[in-house]
Amino acid sequence: MLSNISMRDLLFAVWRSSSRPKIGQFEYFRLCGLMPMEWSHVRIQPSGLVPSELENDPNVVSHSIVEARMYPVEPLFLGIFDYFEARLPEGRHSNIYYLHKDKDNQSWSWIYFDEKTGQILFHHTYRKRTPDKTLFVRQLQLYAGPEGVAETADKKLGRFIRPITDARASYFESLIIYDKQLRRFFKINFREKTVTKGPELVKDNIHKPIEIGRIGKGQPTLDLYSLNLYWDPPYLKPSDEDSSKLKPIVVKDYSWEKRQYLLVLDETGRIDLLDRETLEFTESVGYLPTPETLFPLKESVTPKDLLGYDVFPLALNIDHKYRGMFVASASREGTAMTLAVFNEEGNLIRQKNTNFTDAQRYHGRSISTSKAVYWDVPWAPTLTITKFLLENLHPPILSLASYAMADSIEAGAGHRALFILPNSFIAMKGRDISKNMAEKLYAGLLIILPSIILAIFLTWRVSEDATAVGLSENARIFWILATIAFGLAGYITYRLTRPTITLVTCANCGKMRRPDMDKCHRCGSKWHVPELIPPAWRVIG
Repeated sequence: MLSNISMRDLLFAVWRSSSRPKIGQFEYFRLCGLMPMEWSHVRIQPSGLVPSELENDPNVVSHSIVEARMYPVEPLFLGIFDYFEARLPEGRHSNIYYLHKDKDNQSWSWIYFDEKTGQILFHHTYRKRTPDKTLFVRQLQLYAGPEGVAETADKKLGRFIRPITDARASYFESLIIYDKQLRRFFKINFREKTVTKGPELVKDNIHKPIEIGRIGKGQPTLDLYSLNLYWDPPYLKPSDEDSSKLKPIVVKDYSWEKRQYLLVLDETGRIDLLDRETLEFTESVGYLPTPETLFPLKESVTPKDLLGYDVFPLALNIDHKYRGMFVASASREGTAMTLAVFNEEGNLIRQKNTNFTDAQRYHGRSISTSKAVYWDVPWAPTLTITKFLLENLHPPILSLASYAMADSIEAGAGHRALFILPNSFIAMKGRDISKNMAEKLYAGLLIILPSIILAIFLTWRVSEDATAVGLSENARIFWILATIAFGLAGYITYRLTRPTITLVTCANCGKMRRPDMDKCHRCGSKWHVPELIPPAWRVIG
């Protein structure tokens, strides 16, 4: 089977490797060497959320900037390293929510979810050596369930079933948890040993949270990309005393989220604010923007449709008021990124996509990188044709499955797929919203027409050869179906495992038959071997 070849891995290998210094073969094959600069960076200036009286101050020499950057991350050891890294403390698959150790190793603490008891555990150890060299050790362990906090595990505390958390709280802060099974928010205060319950979300409630607090996909622990947002405030002219350093006119209020609200990402891609005190939703403040793709995509995308996304809420130190947020998202195929700005009311006020500019060809005009990567950058046509031909070595039945399941596979997993290729041309066509179902299917069949012709030819070859070597009807049907399902791989497997007996001519039908069978597998006649009668005489002496 062919692996899922992504355009980001094909399109810029020759171009980028020839335009940048070569630092050995490892550097040559790094994913960051396979992308254009235009794809991995998008910027909006001014950012749009700073008050106009500050942004347009006469002394401002640099307006506020918000930018999104995507950094490829090398998957080491074919993903094995990433598997274990994701399960390290505070990793994306770890049940440890918080881990802290001071510089002198005198105290350390952690908060984690114990699946056996179904409770959140807080453990703190304090170590101190007295002047007489005596080691003083103090330990504290608390168990928290939906019904309360205690120093020992108790069934009366209840059980969490499928909890998610903001993963940034410590012993000195309240831990906000949402349980997908219990459909309720909880606030755990370990210092006061209290648990506050939020209202239960009824079944018909539109809210279905999947992330709370720090919202992002494609963080440094992910094995494909790291997507991050950066914001810079407006800068004033340097003063006469210090002419070498710019001074920001305003700075971000980093305590806003801990003090008032919590961001919540819904499975539909909507972003809401949660009141930390009441544990109730206040309002919707934005959504994940839809990046441009080769074919027009649906207007709204869900988290699983995106290769990566990041959310940056903004509050300023002048009034500690929430002013809006910046949201960036990367397309499923990994060929484009978009950056959106939402004001405090949740309205989209600015949006910018990654664009490619070829001054000679477009005279300064730009086109989306999602389209440029296929034909407009150097070597793109050759690599696009190569991708098309390789995809047509894939069995048609699996290509059609890719067409039907184009939206059902998570974007990151799609880049590691083996049988279903959600980033193939036919799958991208399956997500096209500009055509009706019949037109899309017709276009999809045209895309995989070479693979259909190849599959028919290989199946015919297998059928003819299986008949010639005398395989049973069940065996012939098996290999025909295997060739249809697995294409070239099935055909090669058949050729390697077929019987290798030398055939002889049948005396009855004149066709080639197997000598190890009692009857001819072509005409059914018996295998007549002349009887060997010993002579009645012998030679003596």
